[in-house]
Amino acid sequence: MRQAMLENVLVDLDTMTRPEIMRLAGRQNFSCVKCQKPVIFKNGMRKRAHFAHEKNGVNTGRAESAAHILVKHSLAQWLMRQGRPSVVERRFPEIDRIADVYFEFKNRPYVLEIQKSPISDTEYRQRIDDYQKINVTVLWIFVGEVTKKENIYHLPPVMLGRGSGRLFHFCIRTAKLTIFEQPVFLTNSKIYAQVVSKSLGNLQVRDLINLGRRAIFFETSWLNVKHSFRARGWYYAGKSERKLIEQCLLHGFNLSLLPTEIGWPVAGDAMRKPLFIWQSYVLVTILKHFTIGNKFLPGYLTTFLEKDFKVPVTDDTKRQVENYLEWLVMFGILAKRGRLFEYKKPPKISTMMEENRNCDERFVNAVEKMWKR
Repeated sequence: MRQAMLENVLVDLDTMTRPEIMRLAGRQNFSCVKCQKPVIFKNGMRKRAHFAHEKNGVNTGRAESAAHILVKHSLAQWLMRQGRPSVVERRFPEIDRIADVYFEFKNRPYVLEIQKSPISDTEYRQRIDDYQKINVTVLWIFVGEVTKKENIYHLPPVMLGRGSGRLFHFCIRTAKLTIFEQPVFLTNSKIYAQVVSKSLGNLQVRDLINLGRRAIFFETSWLNVKHSFRARGWYYAGKSERKLIEQCLLHGFNLSLLPTEIGWPVAGDAMRKPLFIWQSYVLVTILKHFTIGNKFLPGYLTTFLEKDFKVPVTDDTKRQVENYLEWLVMFGILAKRGRLFEYKKPPKISTMMEENRNCDERFVNAVEKMWKR
């Protein structure tokens, strides 16, 4: 069946987008529209997403898979070989949680959560928040098929929207753990990232622990990503971007010739749109609402984003926007005045693709010099 009730609200899979359907994973308390009995949400590889009645009162969708068990014990044994005592299925009754694997590193407690099936944003955040209450850090180990084309990685559904500085992926077939550093979501399923991939035999516990890395990374190969995006034009734009297209044209540029100041790698995926589009939101908002010399707080800017483009503003959104504003400071569009940003000059609007690419390269050189200081 393609319909169910959730807290007295009808959930109709036929009217939902794929990202919306993916976010249902892990949700519970669905009930049948006709008989009001409990149903479970299923979204496997063979059949399209649907709801199904529980068999004999047992929710068959929550059983632990063989892959989950294998990864859990493989990682626990790997920890033990390094002299790190680990506990499989460690219970935390104070938060009503059972961790897949528990261990300590430099007197700090950690848990490994192995995730193969898609999980809802609510459950994902709740699990992290619960462990934070008892000062335990969660490291998510995702399982699924990852493919690569040039610098771009196509992720399995379980990893979508999980970029927060680092992503961990374990391949059962090769017994390799891949660390995606500072992943940048280009679309809902494709990321650009620096990658470290090691077999468990060569992996150290410290490789898993983020010991403080810079907030922004950069590689000159990013220019190829920008150039490819420009060549495709509004390839990723949908109906919701029509207003943005109109605003861009009113300010003298289109996405194929977007200003160089748009489209730089910012870690995370809070905006849930290709960064070339959401960074256009930010720059257009500055051009539309501020004049040269105006000072503003980032929160003032996100208010306009929510009003003009219906951008859902969360704490993650605010952090990601501020990260991008730092890029605009480096490029001279803005200046930092304490907590305030000052609008200094408009972006340069190019009329030719080659001119844009040359400008990109000049900005690359400027950024690299700043980071070498």
